[in-house]
Amino acid sequence: MSGMTSRERVISAIEHIEPDRVPIDFGGVVAGIVLGPPYGYEALCRSLGISDPAIPQINTRLNCVQNVDERILERFHVDTRHVNIGGEPLEELPDGTFRDSWGLILKPSGLYKSIPDDLAPLRNAATSDDIENYPFWPDPHNPAFTKGKKKEAKNLHERTDFAVFSHPGYAGRIFHMYAGLRGFDKWLLDMRVDPDFYASFATKITDVAIEVSQTFYNEVGDYTDVAVYYDDMGMQTGGFVSIGDYRKFVKPYTARYVKAIKGMMKAKFFYHTCGSVYSYVNDFAEIGIDILNPIQPLAKNMAPEILKKEFGRKICFHGGIDEQRLLPFAKKSEVRRSVKRTVEILSSGGGWIMAPAHNIQPDAPPENIVAMYDAVFEAHRRPR
Repeated sequence: MSGMTSRERVISAIEHIEPDRVPIDFGGVVAGIVLGPPYGYEALCRSLGISDPAIPQINTRLNCVQNVDERILERFHVDTRHVNIGGEPLEELPDGTFRDSWGLILKPSGLYKSIPDDLAPLRNAATSDDIENYPFWPDPHNPAFTKGKKKEAKNLHERTDFAVFSHPGYAGRIFHMYAGLRGFDKWLLDMRVDPDFYASFATKITDVAIEVSQTFYNEVGDYTDVAVYYDDMGMQTGGFVSIGDYRKFVKPYTARYVKAIKGMMKAKFFYHTCGSVYSYVNDFAEIGIDILNPIQPLAKNMAPEILKKEFGRKICFHGGIDEQRLLPFAKKSEVRRSVKRTVEILSSGGGWIMAPAHNIQPDAPPENIVAMYDAVFEAHRRPR
């Protein structure tokens, strides 16, 4: 199979049809690059001779650049482009923290913004009325969510051959939102201590998430190839909850969201979860998740060879290039060898979109980033 467009290449990989080369992603909320120092986006631009990039548009929490310069995307042979929901501003509060459009309180923490448990706005909620009366539930029909987004997505779909990834922002994260509004500790405790409250709160978040996402996808869905959702479920050593608790307390809500979004358009469904989620992957595939990101290779049981063998025909992998140790600390030659090995493991028969295993952090030298993208492009599997 040769001469594929970027969109065809991505869709073929998702459908487990080996494309003409490995599809490449860069620049999204979980496959992008963070502002420095010591390196970061600015240093990458300089290393590639780009002296006039646009002012970076920054993700509200992760400090990653959402408008990566088109010259970088072309240099790295990137097959995707990303459309993000609008209308998610931050309000600076007198104590130096920030409040977002869902009422989450964000605290500056170095390069990033954390969501401290003790500042969770619904931490002391105790009843269904407390949930319903929360003043910051977003209006699903807020025009700020969609302003200009239909035109943006339509232009990408009709005037380019890139695969369009659409991101509904905070609406695409049910249990991140639960932990942010309630506290991470109470998310885990509520399951066991007060399951009725848990069900009420998780249902409310899911209702609102679906409504906001549907408002967004009503505008961009016809032009979207991949719908993106984020909800971390893993640590470095395993999942946050047992497989039994996952199936009882998490899976039903995620499944409902996936069904609602896939029911309104033809897009594939992309699920981001950091950490070791090996025990959940069969369940992800069962509820209709097409693409699993970020494939954190140093987490337990998340090595590419394990995942390809166990789940390679059930789900498409996205990511897989280590940015915990490889990108920041390895030599260029080591980066190239590691990337080519990952290509050999994951590319056969499709089922992989190459990207870093989460956003590239500021400690990764530009030469290693370039080596990563050059290696995967040079190592692509040619038609036989």
